[in-house]
Amino acid sequence: MLLVLALLMIVSFILLLSKNKLSIVGALSLVPLFFGVLVVLLTDANFTDLFQWITDALFYKVNVETGKVSMGVISPGLLILFAVMYFDLMLNVGLFDPLCEFFIKKAKGDPLKVTIATVLTATVVTMNGDTTTTIIICVAAFLELYKSLNMKLSYLAIILVTPIGIFNQLPWGGPTIAASTAMEVPINELFSALIPGLLCAEVFAIFLAYRLGKKERNRLGWSPESDGEIDHEMMEKMLDSIREKDPELKRPKLFWFNLVLTLGILYLLIQGVAHGAVLFMIGSAIVLTVNYRKVSIINERIDEIASDALAPALATFAAGIFSGILSGSGMASALAEGMTMIIPDGLGTHMAPIYAIISAPAITFLPQDAFYFGIAKVVSEVMEQYGITPIQAAVASMVGQAFRLVSPVIPALFMLTDSTEMNFVDFQKKYVRYCWPILIIYLIVYGLTGVLPF
Repeated sequence: MLLVLALLMIVSFILLLSKNKLSIVGALSLVPLFFGVLVVLLTDANFTDLFQWITDALFYKVNVETGKVSMGVISPGLLILFAVMYFDLMLNVGLFDPLCEFFIKKAKGDPLKVTIATVLTATVVTMNGDTTTTIIICVAAFLELYKSLNMKLSYLAIILVTPIGIFNQLPWGGPTIAASTAMEVPINELFSALIPGLLCAEVFAIFLAYRLGKKERNRLGWSPESDGEIDHEMMEKMLDSIREKDPELKRPKLFWFNLVLTLGILYLLIQGVAHGAVLFMIGSAIVLTVNYRKVSIINERIDEIASDALAPALATFAAGIFSGILSGSGMASALAEGMTMIIPDGLGTHMAPIYAIISAPAITFLPQDAFYFGIAKVVSEVMEQYGITPIQAAVASMVGQAFRLVSPVIPALFMLTDSTEMNFVDFQKKYVRYCWPILIIYLIVYGLTGVLPF
């Protein structure tokens, strides 16, 4: 019975979310609550148990046999709240502006330099973890340049989204938060396991930009002897796309202070010196106080950033209801047992790479939270029965991120394809054509580092 209820709950959750019948907070809260009530009515559990399952998943639970404490979603929820706040502030004060302007100036009229500048600028801007912001800024900075040089706009789209898909897996990015929460693994441990793959994928992204730039050089007949300088008006227009974004909030005189502070926080985060939420909360307080000083301006900044930071944090907290009821009721165990029965014994120990490959289309066409909370969590419990640890299962679930940036459920991509005059399906085909090696890179690197057992 629990197996049937679990399947119905997950299918209902995915369908309602995919068809936009419920918001993410509503789907994560109300769907499991409904099935949790059914479990109470159909078993010997009571409503006190139901609320305890949710409480355990929100805050923490203690294994009575081992004494091990498992943190709930409040931990990653607070991390994403303050991380988004911190990097929004860094975007406001102009931390990334000098580097972006440097890349744009260096591009000049050489198609190869333009493509390299594009990928490096996108890499820097996407560090704040927001896909939409990165696309808006980079399209504004490079679209007219590509048009003036008669370069293929499809290349702009591909080069832009490649680093976004890679660095969307930073600790404050949605996928990493979701995987960490759903599979109950510390986010700093998960990110540490992902770092080698992300760095190798970024090398590929730069190589891809180089390759496409060389193709454009040949197609356009450009040579180093050509007069490829961009006129002053065009250069200023490109730079203004960076400079004129909220100029009243920029603090160029404090650039070095903000840079050292950010690098210090990231170092402490990777080293696991303190919880990310603590680091970014303190960092946000320092940034606000040093950069803006006036209480009225600080309050305005907090109000403005609240919408960006609160929405993903609320979704993470709501995920506690979903994961708490699924696990606490026994539905997750029932699902895991059911899947174990149909998996051939010979394949059990090889589930990680198989699941990693299967996750690519799943995470492309399903809403992110539907994938991680509806599928990845259950598969993780099945893997554990074959000796695959939760952290290895989490890494396997992240491999599919190689194709996340062709997902039709990401609204910003439609804005990108419209700006670059592409049909969305053509964009998907071109991305897969050029970027499929990223999936192979992840599999090889994670296999070599031991976080993806073959």
